Amino acid sequence: MSAVVDVYRAHEKQFDAVLSVVLGLGIWQLVDVFLIHNPLVSVGPARIAEAFLKLLARGEIARHVYATFVEFVLGYAVGAVVGIALGVMMALKRAIKNVINPWVTIAYNAPVILLAPLFITALGVGIASKIAVVFISAVFPVLFNTYTGITTVDARLVEAVRAFGGTPRQIFFKVTVPSSIPMVMTGLRLSVGRAIVGAIVSEFFGSRAGIGYLISAASEAFRTADAFVGVALLAIGGYVTFEALKYAERKIAPWYESKI
Repeated sequence: MSAVVDVYRAHEKQFDAVLSVVLGLGIWQLVDVFLIHNPLVSVGPARIAEAFLKLLARGEIARHVYATFVEFVLGYAVGAVVGIALGVMMALKRAIKNVINPWVTIAYNAPVILLAPLFITALGVGIASKIAVVFISAVFPVLFNTYTGITTVDARLVEAVRAFGGTPRQIFFKVTVPSSIPMVMTGLRLSVGRAIVGAIVSEFFGSRAGIGYLISAASEAFRTADAFVGVALLAIGGYVTFEALKYAERKIAPWYESKI
């Protein structure tokens, strides 16, 4: 018995997460069976699993997942690189911040669902417009967190390195960068959800593949179970990406324990 308790304590977080998911799915299934009898309104996990297997057998899952995956990865990667670069430049150079800040504010507050048709008009219905929407969705959380991470470095650490003859270059790479990594990684994690939303919204317009297209087409045809398959795939993909970034953060900044 004590061995079981020790195993539970060692993996308490994982066990609690699995238990939460299992209980949630169980309650959802019970509600579907006993309370909601309209498959157009809601479907339970059992019907979603059945729809998933049918779509998988027809090759639909692979096609839609691949399309969204490519759009997400390319747009997210560009957004992360540009966000980090702009955040660093805005934090280090006040003149750059003054020039870029109004445009960042305007673009950040513009609704993605309104920008998607404009990108499609400018770039066409191909993958370029989808990547652009994902990029504009992902770049800002990374930018803001990078800027905040660099501008909130402990001044006492900077002064200590400077007192021992540290150069600006050494201060940046030995103090500023390590201190800002947790905030940058938080920005990367927060941008995952926005990037996924951007990919799905872009697929609502002029697309013939992708999870967003699957959800839209299934909803229009009143195939609620198929639409929920798309939602489930997005949820799983977002969770896996989020946890992968948390793992990367533990490897890059082992001294920092994320609270998210």
